[in-house]
Amino acid sequence: MRVSKVLNNNVVISTDKNEREVVVMGRGIGFQQKPGMEIPTKKIQKIFTLTIDGDDSIDKRYRELLEDIPLPLLEATENIIELAQSSLGKELHPSIRISLADHINFAIERLCNGQIVENGMLWEIKQLYPEEFKIGCQALILLKNASGISFAEDEAGFIAMHLVNAQLNEDMNNTISVTKLIRDIVQMIKYGLSIDLNESSDEFRRLVIHLKFFVHRLIHQSTISDEDDELFQSIRIKYPIAYVCVEKISRYVEKQFKHAMTSEEMMFLTIHVERVRRAPSLPNSLE
Repeated sequence: MRVSKVLNNNVVISTDKNEREVVVMGRGIGFQQKPGMEIPTKKIQKIFTLTIDGDDSIDKRYRELLEDIPLPLLEATENIIELAQSSLGKELHPSIRISLADHINFAIERLCNGQIVENGMLWEIKQLYPEEFKIGCQALILLKNASGISFAEDEAGFIAMHLVNAQLNEDMNNTISVTKLIRDIVQMIKYGLSIDLNESSDEFRRLVIHLKFFVHRLIHQSTISDEDDELFQSIRIKYPIAYVCVEKISRYVEKQFKHAMTSEEMMFLTIHVERVRRAPSLPNSLE
């Protein structure tokens, strides 16, 4: 493997056997190296490609980050991504390397300048994305080891949102919109049923998963078609309390997003609302 370009002492660009550009990281790997020279194998710590939307070239913004960000932070970013993919059991979109590295670098700069940013969606992130938040908390340990800086759990929430975004392959604004809408619907269910939802129950977890897919379809204007009206009518009659709650949600969704929920969407949501209604819960403190 030969050097195509030296970005800094610790990062070089090369090409793999398929002639795709790859990033090669390692301490001192670029020191006194020039294009065409053989890369010292013993110094190679990590090799990866960054292919986005079919473009095999290394993204310009990521090149800049590779040149500017210290190697320990780049390594920490890679370790966070590997931890997330292992814990979540899925590949994250390659763009996570750019967004997460950029975010971490900027977060450290802010903290060093005394600028503390609170995460206004921390509660929602904890409740709606518990696995990602757990990884975010583990990421804080990796970042402290790499930089010596301790972050508050607000930062774990920000990292979690980047992981959610990388799973959905979404624009971050869409991911935030999805999270806010799920929060609003959960609150409507809570107050519509006059109960404190048992957020540790399997029923609540299944509801949130259902809402994630529903809201994702809503954002992308992709809906479930109406195919079984007889079953819908049966569910509506069988679970009247849950259905009344879903009707209110439907009106809210139509008002906010100009989307009329189909009967199948309402039917599935009614089933999930009924399940959380029947799940063991604490008495509503408002009563």
